[in-house]
Amino acid sequence: MLVLTIFWLGTALYFLFNLSLLAGLASLIFGFLAVRKRDWVKACWRYLMARKPWVMVAALLFQLLVLFSANLLVRSDAAVVLNGALKILPDLSVSSYLSRNPNNLSLFLAERWLYNLLGEWTIWVLEAIGFICMNATALILYRAGKDFLDQQLADMAFTFYMLMLGFSPYVIQTYTDVAGLPFLALQVYLILKALQSETVSWKNMFGLGLVASLAFTFRPTAAISIIAFFMVSLLKGNWKKLMLSFSLFLISFGLFYGGKSIIEQEQREVVIIQDEALAKSWLTFINLGLTYTGTDQEDMKAGLLTYIDEELHTVYNNGMFANKNEWAEIKRRLSEYTVWTFAQHLVVKLNNTLYDGTLNWIYRSPELEKTTYISPLYPLTQNNGLAQWVRETILEKDGENFKAYQLVKQICWILLVIGLVYSVTHYVPDERRQFVILTVFGGILFLMIFEGGKARYLLQFLPQIVFMAAFGWSDLVKKEGRK
Repeated sequence: MLVLTIFWLGTALYFLFNLSLLAGLASLIFGFLAVRKRDWVKACWRYLMARKPWVMVAALLFQLLVLFSANLLVRSDAAVVLNGALKILPDLSVSSYLSRNPNNLSLFLAERWLYNLLGEWTIWVLEAIGFICMNATALILYRAGKDFLDQQLADMAFTFYMLMLGFSPYVIQTYTDVAGLPFLALQVYLILKALQSETVSWKNMFGLGLVASLAFTFRPTAAISIIAFFMVSLLKGNWKKLMLSFSLFLISFGLFYGGKSIIEQEQREVVIIQDEALAKSWLTFINLGLTYTGTDQEDMKAGLLTYIDEELHTVYNNGMFANKNEWAEIKRRLSEYTVWTFAQHLVVKLNNTLYDGTLNWIYRSPELEKTTYISPLYPLTQNNGLAQWVRETILEKDGENFKAYQLVKQICWILLVIGLVYSVTHYVPDERRQFVILTVFGGILFLMIFEGGKARYLLQFLPQIVFMAAFGWSDLVKKEGRK
């Protein structure tokens, strides 16, 4: 894990200097000065932490500014789901898309339910939900740190979360990245509570099963936290507690996730064609992960199309995702790698996953996007000077001033990663810490096996990442205090 975090820091630093050599050198100078004047830096940080409500207000104002300035609210898959839910797309197109991408059915049904209830107000309710999810996650993480760790760790986790997401444009994205965050954070809260307790609380484990079922609905990788929790519990050697906890969790998870599955099976909003040759499965994402960058959709599709008759290549649901085709393509890709080229592939994939402090924010000018949902407010703000500046600086990766935003986020990212590195430089026999580190390691391993190569995928592990960074920085502060 130490090697992984050092690589993480190296790739983040390299990207900073690649963005701007001058900014990189200036950051090193300011970092040196901050170390020299660390008492002043600590005082400023403590001043802000004593005024967290005002930090939250500042973040909320930033988020509102982003929302009101945006031209493009939703893009790519999220836009297809939203346009389908709002009945902008034809039913046949929605059916074809969800038959191929059944992992987005739950999101579609939730958005369609809101549309049936609220009509044209749906987009604003979804944006409000995004605001709630983004900011509630900060509060949940803070409470988890304060209730089960200590005040300093809670403050540091809160700080890193706000730096990376609280002040970011991700709040406008109506997709599972943001919607799943509070449930992922609640998982961490309930797991830390379970690890702290000497006895099994049926309410806590039943709640964990419920929260995990919701988190799993948005992000199947939520299972990694659960696996890490039970692995840490297993190492404690209390078999009775482990079996009771696992049984209660399994019953709760099965009830709620089973109920969700029944709702999806019985829904009448969209026709889902049940055919394993049409739907993407877990094999698809392993196959995609084996492309050189780990996320090359066109390369993956080109490989699968070789198993399909040529006259069907232009048909959307042509059966290329059949398991036999997936297995054959996975075997082909593995056989074409040498030990050296496979190692290169992993390094490229890992680098692309870890380097970007904007967490892979890739919104561009709407005319460059394939599928979009344009903000209803855009006609009112199109010529507004402040809104134009926000779009060119924060919202559009191809914007004139976007590099300035990248630089700020990259410096914040490097500060976080320094904490990750220090958290694993020495062993601490603390099961809460072990759970956090194990989850982050498991998440990175998952992204190396399945689709990876985008920093956005780290959002599903961000609660554990900010706590891991908090552990490292807390250790550094305590070490400094002992001198």
